[in-house]
Amino acid sequence: MIIKEISKDEFDLFSKSHILGSFYQTSAYGLAMNKVGYKDMYIGAYQGESLVAASLILYKTISINVKYGYAPRGFLVDYFDKDLFSEFTKEVRKFFSKKGFAFIKINPIITYNEVFPLNNSKIVNSNTTTLFQIMEENNYKKLKDNVYFESILPKYNPIVNLKSFDFSNLDNRLQKRINKISNKGMSLIKGDFYNIDNFYELVKKKDDLPIEFYKGLYKAFNEKGMISLYLVEINYHTYLRNLQIDHSNEATINEKINKLFQMDPSNKSLFNEKMNSDRKLQEVLNEISEINEKIQNGVYKEYVAGALVINYNNVASIFASGYNKSFNRVLPNHFLHYMLINSYKSQGYSFIDLNGITGDFSKSNPYKGLNDFKLGWKPRIYEYIGEFDLIINQTKYSLLWSTKLLHKEFEKTNLKTES
Repeated sequence: MIIKEISKDEFDLFSKSHILGSFYQTSAYGLAMNKVGYKDMYIGAYQGESLVAASLILYKTISINVKYGYAPRGFLVDYFDKDLFSEFTKEVRKFFSKKGFAFIKINPIITYNEVFPLNNSKIVNSNTTTLFQIMEENNYKKLKDNVYFESILPKYNPIVNLKSFDFSNLDNRLQKRINKISNKGMSLIKGDFYNIDNFYELVKKKDDLPIEFYKGLYKAFNEKGMISLYLVEINYHTYLRNLQIDHSNEATINEKINKLFQMDPSNKSLFNEKMNSDRKLQEVLNEISEINEKIQNGVYKEYVAGALVINYNNVASIFASGYNKSFNRVLPNHFLHYMLINSYKSQGYSFIDLNGITGDFSKSNPYKGLNDFKLGWKPRIYEYIGEFDLIINQTKYSLLWSTKLLHKEFEKTNLKTES
């Protein structure tokens, strides 16, 4: 077997047809990561004239004459073919040892378990037990399993099967919420590069990625027709008209209840209905007042949610999304995800990846709200095998750990903690 650098076109062609291929293993992603300090290279493993494995390798110089590499979502190789995998790993180590690398980090898109949070059960991929042994024998160091978002990419991914998605199968509470937002004046619009600034305002507090990264990501994937930017826009004139209809309808109901209550003031059931209707009426009046104020100030439309979606091999992946929490009342995040699911379903896509959740399904999980929101769409939950470091040079690797350079490089500081 021979390892050598290959062209971006050759790599993309191989990745597109590989069972483990994902948008993370594309030249577009490699180019985008240049914006956050990585350089990209593309390697191929040849047996004779046949290309049998490949990988995008992102790399950085982290210390004097010491580099590390990162293969996002893992090498494109048959991990379960022990001879091929072992030989590939041996040649990769030799190739990168000559280039001064200490290690290469991987997080393969190989399922360890399918998780069922409702009954706290799992279906284990029995093949992974053998795989872990093979990886250990080949100098792969398994890192600590993350429950939350400690590693570079999520370990737990919720994926909706669009072929079988049916609104009527959703939880009744979620159905009511979706029905409730149909008259809030929101619409899903498709943006472009010039809307990245609008999108960034919705996501900048979620991570520490600069706007230049998102601009680079959009440009790189847009050149290949693989990315879409969506924004949820709220139109206040439409919203106000719908609120006025709501007010008229609720006022009619309120008047009827008040007449009945006046006839039977000791009726607790009528009293509760009256209080509930009074509350609804006041909420609508408050909303009308707020919207009128915005219109009077010349604000007619606003972006309240957005998402970047990467399309690859019949899977739509929500790379990043966010919403303005001051608009929680109109549920913009629910509207965004419902519209995306239906849009990609109608386009004939097979799956939509909602992007990571945590592996903690308890009530004390600090990310419980995030988990509950994504689980509400009835996805299948896949737990991947996790993060590994392929050690290229043990001395350099140990030195990086002892000097805390790896802690500084990979430790995340914006994770929530249990209170």
